[in-house]
Amino acid sequence: MKKLCLAILLAGLAATQAFADFSDGVFAYAKGEYDQAFNTMRSLAETSDHGLAQYYVAMMYLRGNGVEQSYEEAAIWFRKSAEQRVKQAQYRLAELYMKGRGVPKDYEYAYAWYRVGAEHRHKKSLDALTAASANLSPAELEEAQKLSRKLIRDYGPKEEEPQANN
Repeated sequence: MKKLCLAILLAGLAATQAFADFSDGVFAYAKGEYDQAFNTMRSLAETSDHGLAQYYVAMMYLRGNGVEQSYEEAAIWFRKSAEQRVKQAQYRLAELYMKGRGVPKDYEYAYAWYRVGAEHRHKKSLDALTAASANLSPAELEEAQKLSRKLIRDYGPKEEEPQANN
């Protein structure tokens, strides 16, 4: 019983530390201290698989804040974050597929990731679906919809989250 209590206490402390580290990273980012923000977020993103920290790392690579700008690195980190159900990352990853930045241009993947974001009621993702589908033939749209169903099942809202009516 003592071991269980100790494990619960340590898990709580780790979560509290991760929250404090994330807050420090956000604060540094907001102040434009990108080197510090990047180091904090990258460490958190790697050690605790923190979806929002992964999103910040991706944004810093996308914009070249505190690191050399790299669409390839941004895509890697947006994917990790998107797979943690971060809707903003799902939208950004879809944008990269639409433009072929850091990933091959792929309208089916763009549509599918926009659709996942739309299931989270992310307005920009909802708005982008129409434009994304306009780039697809009927057969490609059907494939994109199949892919989006799989991605939604894996990375869409959890059952307790409200889902969009699309």
